[in-house]
Amino acid sequence: MKCLYYAVLTLTAGLSTALYKRDDTDSLQAFKGALLVKNGQQTTCEVALMRNTFGFVAANCLDYTDDSAQSVDTSSSYEVAISAGINGTYGTFRVTKLTPNPKYDPVSFANNIAVVQFENGGRPDFVNYIASWRPDWEDLYFVRRTMFNVNTGGWNIPSVTSYSSNADVEGCARASAVFNSNQGDFLCNQLLVPSIYNSSCSVPFGSVYGVSSPDIAIAALYSHSAVYGSGTDGLCGNYKTYSYYTVMRNYMIWATTVVGQRTPVFHAGSADYTEPSDPDYSMKIPSAVDTAISGVSVYGGNTYTLKPKDIESATPSMSTTSQSLSSSSSLESSSSSSEPSLEPVVVDNKSHRLSTMAIVALVVGVVLALLVAVWLVVQRMRKNKPSVMSRVHWWWFFGRHGKQDKESDNNYAMSQFNNRPPSYLTDGWVSKSQKSWEPYGVSQNFESGR
Repeated sequence: MKCLYYAVLTLTAGLSTALYKRDDTDSLQAFKGALLVKNGQQTTCEVALMRNTFGFVAANCLDYTDDSAQSVDTSSSYEVAISAGINGTYGTFRVTKLTPNPKYDPVSFANNIAVVQFENGGRPDFVNYIASWRPDWEDLYFVRRTMFNVNTGGWNIPSVTSYSSNADVEGCARASAVFNSNQGDFLCNQLLVPSIYNSSCSVPFGSVYGVSSPDIAIAALYSHSAVYGSGTDGLCGNYKTYSYYTVMRNYMIWATTVVGQRTPVFHAGSADYTEPSDPDYSMKIPSAVDTAISGVSVYGGNTYTLKPKDIESATPSMSTTSQSLSSSSSLESSSSSSEPSLEPVVVDNKSHRLSTMAIVALVVGVVLALLVAVWLVVQRMRKNKPSVMSRVHWWWFFGRHGKQDKESDNNYAMSQFNNRPPSYLTDGWVSKSQKSWEPYGVSQNFESGR
């Protein structure tokens, strides 16, 4: 098993980079997930936790008081709700500071990332690693976390889909100028999941995990969506949609300058691995003219706010299904702007088990029905022709003797009877009224010398 090493970047350049080996894990059970809670309401904005006091969040999930999106509106109340494992509750903590990336462009959504710092309630420190080397990723897990009760910290089982990255690179590039100029900094696909407020509305996944078997670590956060011909329906219409996810690797050094602590990342220790080193890293920011693409509407941030007005007062639903994992390696796109977006094929393991059990039950039922039918036929034959059934002793049904063997045995029994000793009639094991003698009984007695 290959060893996975985790490079911990330090704030001080003079300190050497330490390598940490991580315990094996093959599921989200070992990870804490988090959502940004705004004014007491959950959002679609997932938080990529790094430690128990800070993490990453998409910059377009925040409210600003300026057009440059650098001054966060402090009149809004922000919290970070953290899950324990799949759907356990860890706690909800007040946000103390929000720092958008200084190169964030609210028009194109380039560098769409911010550092969120929050209280920890006196809890012990924990570490969630950020996947830092894209060539390591054998697969990607797209994850959507939701809560059914923010006040009590009730978490649904997350939706998880395995999917190859950027399956339709050309379609992703046509719909987004910032993706076209920075393909190494984004993941893109057409995956959507039903909204917890209304299944007729769809939302993108919130985070992406890079898989380096058997280990996984969070790699990207949802940034924005490009929707063809959506008008005012947002993500609630049946339109072709591309969703984009910001890869966090190049923002790790900047994050250390913000929090003044180590920001943990992992890689598989390959020889060609290079560490991120630029605290001022920036994507190529397209012009406003290039960003505006005819027939395409761009949405980002908290996509729950895009739900129709008639369901504004709706409450989120509680998930009643198990975690599902599917593989959708090739979603085809169309050039038609009115083509509906393609959703992932979800494999429900519970349904598969039920289908298998139903097939087994059907086969068992057919076999039992055949056995009952045979038993009824035999009972009818015994009732209508008892002499026949007594004579053959079931041999006709099991092929123990052929017809010639039975005739030979009967002839032998008759000859033995004619040559019987005087005491034979007193034995009581054969009747004079029988026309055909039992070969087994006769041969047994005569062979024993009777």
